[in-house]
Amino acid sequence: MISNLSKESWDAKVVELGGSILQSWAWGRFTESQNKKVYRFSDSDFATLALEEPLAGGKKFIYCPRGPLGNSQSAILDLKKFSEDNSIIFSRIEPLQPVDLPRAIKDIQPLSNWVLNLEKTEEELLIGMKPKTRYNINLAQRKGVKVREGGQADLIDVWQLFLETAKRNNIRLHPQSYYFKMWEHLSPANLKILIAEYEGKPLSAMLMTLFGDTATYLHGGSSSRMKEAMAPYVLHWEAIRLAKQLGYKAYDFGGISTTNTDWAGITRFKKGFGGYEVTYPGAYDLIYSPIWYNVYKQGRKLMKVIRS
Repeated sequence: MISNLSKESWDAKVVELGGSILQSWAWGRFTESQNKKVYRFSDSDFATLALEEPLAGGKKFIYCPRGPLGNSQSAILDLKKFSEDNSIIFSRIEPLQPVDLPRAIKDIQPLSNWVLNLEKTEEELLIGMKPKTRYNINLAQRKGVKVREGGQADLIDVWQLFLETAKRNNIRLHPQSYYFKMWEHLSPANLKILIAEYEGKPLSAMLMTLFGDTATYLHGGSSSRMKEAMAPYVLHWEAIRLAKQLGYKAYDFGGISTTNTDWAGITRFKKGFGGYEVTYPGAYDLIYSPIWYNVYKQGRKLMKVIRS
């Protein structure tokens, strides 16, 4: 059923059911700022934030990022009501436990994240790192790289670092306005900017979300200048220290992959800090219109051929 919970009650329920920032009230408001429709469903045993996403030809799909939470079958019954809207082809869900639905043709969120337990002393955290990671943190500090918290005025410089990284790695980047809207709707309670600088010049930056008992590395970028200063290492170390000081119990580095060679470097980097892997069952599609769903699948295949 459509939720009538207040912001505070909604977030409390999401935390209780083990949800992330992607199911939070603030994330819903942030998504609405991008002119997308947001639904919140909840009952005694489940909750899910559902986002309306556009497709070609005026069609749409519903996306539940890292959700539903709790009893997925109860949530699916509610999501089936979208079948009454002929413009909505399917719902893509990412439950925390496997469900009896077809696997999605595309996973949106990573299948594995790398997480660090912060319920240790800083000395224990350092001991738990790979020697090379610990060495690079110390190297950055010796070279004079400093990390500070940023604000809205820093977003242009931060986005430039993101842009440089995206071009270097041939990945798509959100427009600059996306990050300004994120700051507007998530800060200060749910978002921090951290910047690693050398003599006042930014070398690396990140956005870190805060929700429940977890701080999460959301987006990051670095300059090709002074790569030898190892700024990303000290940036994450200071983010870990800040999250610990604020009372968070876990630091989520985000996605890793042992099968995708494009992710080999970033996976190795994240694992160097110590921690453990959290795996997810992936995305499932609740299909309302098999005919239009098949058109959607064929369209995706065609786009892959064109891009290749």
